[in-house]
Order: sequence, then C-alpha cells, then structure tokens
Amino acid sequence: MVTLVISNIDNSIGPGDIVGAFINEAGTASDDIGKIKIDQRNNKAEVEVNWDSASQIIKAMDNNQIGGVQVQVSAKNQDDLIDKEIINYYNKFHKLVDLEREEEIDRHKLEIKYLSGRERQAKGRALLDLHGKDNGTTFGRRPLVKFTSKYKGKRLAETQITPGDLVMISLNKPLHPDNPTGTVVEKTSYSITAAFESRPPEFIYNEGVRLDLFVNDTTFQRMFTALDRIKHPENEMQERKRDILLDRKIAVSAAKKELELDFLNQSQKDAVENALAAEDIYLIQGPPGTGKTVTAVELIAKAVEQGAKVLAAADSNTAVDNLLELLAAKDLNVIRIGHPIRVNRKLREHTLDEIVLEHQDYLEAEKLRDELSDLINKQESYIYPGGKYRRGLSDQEIKNYAEKDLEHHVRGIRPEVIDEMASWLELQEEIDKYFKEIERLENKAVEELLDQADVICTTNITAGSELLENREFDLSVIDEATQATQPAALIPYLKAKKTILIGDHKQLPPTVVNQEAAEKGLRISLFEKLIENYQEKLSSLLKTQYRMNREIMGFSSIYFYNNSLIAADSVAEQKISDLGVKITDEDCFTDKSLKSEYPMVFLDTREMNSEERSFAGSNSYDNPVEAEIVLDILDRALKSSLSEDDIAVIAAYKDQVDLINQHNKFKDVEIDTVDAFQGREKEMIIFSAVRSNQENNIGFLRDLRRLNVALTRAKKKLVFIGDSSTICQHDTYAKLLKYIKKSGLYYQL
Repeated sequence: MVTLVISNIDNSIGPGDIVGAFINEAGTASDDIGKIKIDQRNNKAEVEVNWDSASQIIKAMDNNQIGGVQVQVSAKNQDDLIDKEIINYYNKFHKLVDLEREEEIDRHKLEIKYLSGRERQAKGRALLDLHGKDNGTTFGRRPLVKFTSKYKGKRLAETQITPGDLVMISLNKPLHPDNPTGTVVEKTSYSITAAFESRPPEFIYNEGVRLDLFVNDTTFQRMFTALDRIKHPENEMQERKRDILLDRKIAVSAAKKELELDFLNQSQKDAVENALAAEDIYLIQGPPGTGKTVTAVELIAKAVEQGAKVLAAADSNTAVDNLLELLAAKDLNVIRIGHPIRVNRKLREHTLDEIVLEHQDYLEAEKLRDELSDLINKQESYIYPGGKYRRGLSDQEIKNYAEKDLEHHVRGIRPEVIDEMASWLELQEEIDKYFKEIERLENKAVEELLDQADVICTTNITAGSELLENREFDLSVIDEATQATQPAALIPYLKAKKTILIGDHKQLPPTVVNQEAAEKGLRISLFEKLIENYQEKLSSLLKTQYRMNREIMGFSSIYFYNNSLIAADSVAEQKISDLGVKITDEDCFTDKSLKSEYPMVFLDTREMNSEERSFAGSNSYDNPVEAEIVLDILDRALKSSLSEDDIAVIAAYKDQVDLINQHNKFKDVEIDTVDAFQGREKEMIIFSAVRSNQENNIGFLRDLRRLNVALTRAKKKLVFIGDSSTICQHDTYAKLLKYIKKSGLYYQL
C-alpha cells in the first residue's frame, strides 16, 4: 500500500467524502482504498491506497476538490510511487555499494586506529617522520608538496603507495576529519610528491608529518549518483536506457551496413557493423588475445565518421590510456579527462589540463591572473577590515566615512585606519570581478574544447565528474566492461543514447572487497547482466586470437568458448625455440619442461610430499615444494636464451607469490597473482596451483574464470605445476590434465 497525504482539508471533510471523491473523480475501486486517518488540527489526512491506483489518484485529485474544498494530494514517500523492480534494483545496489564503501573506509581506519604508525608503515600503507616543502604547481595550478624524511638524506621506507594513489596527511592525529588528502604525483627512494586541490594547511610543512594511503570517496558518491538516475531519470534517454537494463523495454537494432574495415578480421568486422547498427546497446565478447581494444578503436572511428559524439570509457586508467593512444594515432580530435598524474606520461598532451593551456580564452585568463596577483599584493599593504578594526561597522559604512574625509575617530577607529579599510574593500570588489571573469573565461575554454572533441576518454568513475555533468553523447563505449561493477558502468551507460560494452565474462569479474556485497551481486557486471538477454540478438564473439600457440589456446577455446576460437596464422605454430631456446638434454624435469615441441606442460607433484601451508591469521596459502620447482625452472629457462622480461610466474595465492619472491634472484621476472595478470601476456608462464591436501579442497581455484586467465597469458610456453590428486577432483581440472596429456607433456615428479 502507498500512503497519500491530502492537504488543506477543513473540518467538514470526513472519510466518506474522501472515498467518494477517489471513486468518482479518480475512478478508484473501493477495494483499493485502505485506512484513512484525518488530522483536523493540521488540516490534512493520510489515506492508504493500492500501489496500482496511487499515481492515478494523485493525477486526478491534486488541486481538485473534495467536499467543495480545493486540496493537494501527494505521496507521503515519493519512492513509494516508483515501480517495484526499479526501487528494488536501486535499493539492492545502493546497499551493496554502501557495504563496499564502508569496508574500504573501515579497513584503512581500523588499521590506522589499531596499528601503530610503525606497524602500518611496515605493511607499506603509511610513511612516517616526514616534512613537506612547496614544490610549485602542477596541471590546473594544483599545489605540489614534496615530502622527504625529516632526517636529512634518509631513504623512505618501502611502501605500496604509488603515483595516482590518494593519501591523507596528518600530524599527531591521523584520523582527524580535517586532515587534507592529496594525489601522489611522483615517488622516488627519497621523496614522495603530492598534488592538492587547494592550498593545504600549514601543519604539513612541520617535521614529523605522517602520510597514509586512503580511500577516494568520490568514487562511491558518483556511483550513488548513477543509481539515483535509475530511480529518477533526468530525461527520456536515461529512462529508456534504465528500462532496457531492467527488462522493461527491449533493445532494438536496424539492418547492418557493410563498412570498409580493411584492418579487421571477419569476426571483428561483423562485431563493428552489428554494433553500429544497434540502436540502444550492443555487447562484444573478446576472449584473450582477440583484439578487443583494436576493435573498440575501429568502432569509435567509424562512429565519428558517421557524425557521432563518443564517450570512450573503461574501468582502469591503463585501459583508458590504451584506447587514447590508438585513437590519437587515427588523427581524431580526442581529449582525455581525469587527473593527469594518472595518465601515461607520453599521453598527457591529450589531456584537457594540457590542451586548455593553449586556448585563447585560457591565455587571456592567465593574463588576468597576473594582474590579479598584483592587486592582491597591493591589497595586502592595507589594513584588513576584520573584527579588531571594524568595531561593528558595515562595508558600506566604512566606505561612507572614508568619503567624508573625517578628522575625528569613529567608534574609536582612527581616520587613517578607516581610509585603509575602505581601500582594502574597494580592491576586494575589483578582485572579485577579476575572479569572476577568470572563471568565465576558463569555463568557456573548457566547454569549447569539449564541444569540439570527437571523442572524450575517461574512466567510468570520472565520466561522472562535474565537467561532464550536463553533457550527453550519441555513443558510449565501455571497454573492460566485465571488470566494472554495475553501478560504476552505469555512469557512462546513462550518458549516451547508445552504449557498446566490450569485455569477456569468462575472465575475472569486478574486484569487490566486501564479501557480503560480492555474494549478493556486486561482482556481476553490467555486461554479464545484459548478455543473459541479448547473447543471441545483440552480441558478437571475437574469434581470432593473436597471442597463443594453438595448443595453449585449445583448452580455453573448448571449455570456455564453445570451441569457437581460431589461432591466427602468425601465432598458431609459434614455439619457445623461436626465441633461440634449444634443449638437448632431457635428464632433468627442468629440461623436459622447456622442450619446444610441448607448448603446454603439466608437472604433477602427487607423489611428492608437497602439502600446502597456511599461517595463523591468513586466508592465503603457500607451497614450498611448488615454489622450489618454480625457481628451478626459472633458473634453467634464464640460462637458455630467454630474457627476464620474457617470462613470468603466476601463483594462485598471494602467500605463494611472497614465498617465491623471497627466494627469487631475478629482479626483472614478474611474479604475481592471477588477478594482477589479467590483460597481460608473456612468452612463457609458469603457474603454481598451490593447493595440495588430503581433503581435496581447492578453495577459490573453483572460480574457473581464474583458471581461464591463468591458462591464456602465455604465448609460446605454459608450465602448469600442481597436485593432480587434489585439484583434479574438480571435473574441469581433470579435463585440463587429460587435454595436456593428449596435446602437451605430462610429467610426474
């Protein structure tokens, strides 16, 4: 039931009058009307009605008459009028985003509260004993502060903090609400430099300053705003996109047109043509190595050719930069929006912050800033009309007394002080005019540049910035769409008449920290939601991959992509011997695993004493035996002609990564988790599955998307190390073992 409020009734109106008016004027059935509560003291009534009738009653009765009295009718809670599927979606994801936000904040705050500064520094999430020094300004005149150790010449502690991170600065009170935050722009062994949105407080220049890695709340607030648009669309376009999302309307497509796309293979060409023919949404699934970004760029270029204004977005800054680099090479007018520090250095010339510096209006604003600076310096020579000198006088009274050229005191204020305060006020009026004109010129420059752009590139979250607040696009293209949560992807989705999502829901889902939020649906991407309904009609699969040897590709193709993938001729037969690796001896498992005729190798530890370990307080695992095997293979591979950049180690668990790193002597060999390698590739990959136990528990190895990513990073050689007696209790791993025995080398250690 929905509670309606009737205002401006008088004492003559009773329940019967209300029921009669609703039935006769609004056509409401009597059964749709529930409890009626009349509040004569406040001249209003509350009436319960069925949801289906509520909107019609408001439409018919608001400013209509009941018992000869004109009344106003509205819902007590406006959200009660929203369709259930809309409000349920909004409530669900608002709660999930809030859970994630609180988790992020709590993690940092709890650490800051319960760990000493030294303990948090040891974890790499804080730096202590610093002092700040002004270091000029950066893009957009943001103040820069360089932090170094208060002990001259001392190196900073090892830290996770890197350029682009948000940091909180404090002195003695690390959780004080007024502590400023800045964005790290540069990090060296001896200093860390941060940019601030405005002049930071003076305390940061003291000795003993602390710097903490912190949460960027803007990310969450922009997701909340996107969800608000689901509940209350601002226009018909947003309403239609909302209704397609929630299956209230069906997305449609026109007949596709043949396009000149000479640089694309057939499946890429089909995807572009179909996507451009779609009128509302289109989904392009790009398995590993199939050229998702190249396809996205060709699609965007063709859309621009057809006159579209395009928003190109992705979940990460790296993915946006990849789009930007290829789009800029096509001579499109492309602008990158976002903090320049988070943009690849060689691409910063395409950022709005850089481009605007050459705009005529901005140059004019810069001249005015110089004049303004002179005025501010001049103003500082006069007495500021503060409480000490003002003695209750208004600005106008100070000016009036100054004009009278008084020779006596006013409220105990000397005439010369009155004159100086009046001069200060006159200059302030002029300064305010300068600020207003500077803001007008800068805004005009920015708006003109954005109006002229063919393509605007941004992360999903930055698409919700004030710069783009009132700007709509013909097309939004979301790359990495399966790595973004629905609320994040909704930001660019709701900014364009049509959206094309590019991703692969068979690879890793969005990263979600809060377990409850993950389990209740925050890890289901917008791509994954939409493809349930539109896989047949409005989606394409890219089929030709340009990364892996045919055998390495084979299992993923069969198991995850319905055996649809094709290895391009340029990679189908590539082998590690192409890099000069020649193995003549076969005495040791390390030699066997590097033989070029076997692109895939499974080293089975089932007969070894290779049990996993898990330390107290840790949810992770390591496996010393597998770590030793990894290091042996690594040592042998690098004694052949492979370089350290050619090879990487992927482990299923972070503790295993740490264990291998502790003993690794090759500084340029990357060793990391599956998650860190999504979107990456190497000539050779060594994978450690880690799990080995009597209970046959494989933990999150059950997430087969993680397996898919692990298997598809290698171009020429993949060595899989695991205990088949544990992991192959899962049917998919048993099938993988069977596949490698048939297509590669199986070796029992």
